[in-house]
Parts: sequence; C-alpha cells; structure tokens
Amino acid sequence: MTWNHFKQAAPNLAERVRGEIERFGFVLIGTVRRDGAPRISPVEAHFVQHQLMLVMIAGSRKVRDLDRDSRVVLRTPVTNPARPECDVQLRGHVVDVDESQREATAASTEATSGWRPRDTWRFFSVVVDAASCIEWSEDEMRLTRWDRVHGLRPTERRLLDMEASHYLPVDG
Repeated sequence: MTWNHFKQAAPNLAERVRGEIERFGFVLIGTVRRDGAPRISPVEAHFVQHQLMLVMIAGSRKVRDLDRDSRVVLRTPVTNPARPECDVQLRGHVVDVDESQREATAASTEATSGWRPRDTWRFFSVVVDAASCIEWSEDEMRLTRWDRVHGLRPTERRLLDMEASHYLPVDG
C-alpha cells in the first residue's frame, strides 16, 4: 500500500504521521540483520509524488539488510521525555522506484536538505502495512492505529497506573 493509499484509508492518521516525519526530517529505521538481530539507523525521509521515500548509500549495511529482507519499521524519535509529542511508528517494506521517482526524490532532497544523492545511491519507497501514533497528556496515553487487516481502529485511551507500572483502559 503506497503512502497515497494509506492516506486514503486513514487520512487523519496519515496527516499526523506525515507531520511528525516532516518535523524531524528523518526517522529511525529498523532492518533485519543477516543473523536475525535488529539494526537501527537514522535515515532522511521525504514525501515525493505521493510516496514516502528513503535514500541510502548503496553499500551501507542497512541497504544490504533490505536486499535480503525488505521489511522495515520506521519510528520518529522522542526527544523530550517530560513532554513527548506524537510517537509515530510505521511497519511495512520497501521497494525500489523508477528513474522518474529517483530524480524527483533527488531534487526534493536537494531542495530541503541542501545535498543531492548520487545516482549510485539507493532510492526506496515505503509500502505501509501498519501505522500508529501514541500521544500523551499527563498520565493519559492515546493510541491511534491502522493496519491493512483491521483498518482504522477507534482511538484507545489509557491511564498510567504508576504503582502497578501499566496502563488501564479509560471508559468512554
């Protein structure tokens, strides 16, 4: 499911996710190493022609991971534990793109970041399988999520029980 399809399926969540990714300009990407362990790396993320694009150095370990197993988890960083913003997570896989999309992504990267990826670099579009946004307000957590199987679910509200160290559902 391309970014555009995800946006049609869950427009408000897609807009919130996009806003957080654009606010940071990068995401943390989780890939699967050869030995099955996770690898976490920072990567610039750009929205170009209705696709969520990632550009990486062709010989990097994360690209070798993706050549073996295209599954990814993308996450925005939480930078202030006292006042966390929306914690975004996407699950899916990446696919290579055509020359037109590569050129548009290179131009977008140069316009927004001030550098241009070389032709030898790898350009990936993220196919979204699931997305979530967790937001906190004091001791209340709000979880909004969507996936291909269940679609957009109602936002769940939970309160943190500090003593028991877990969240309790909030009715209504």
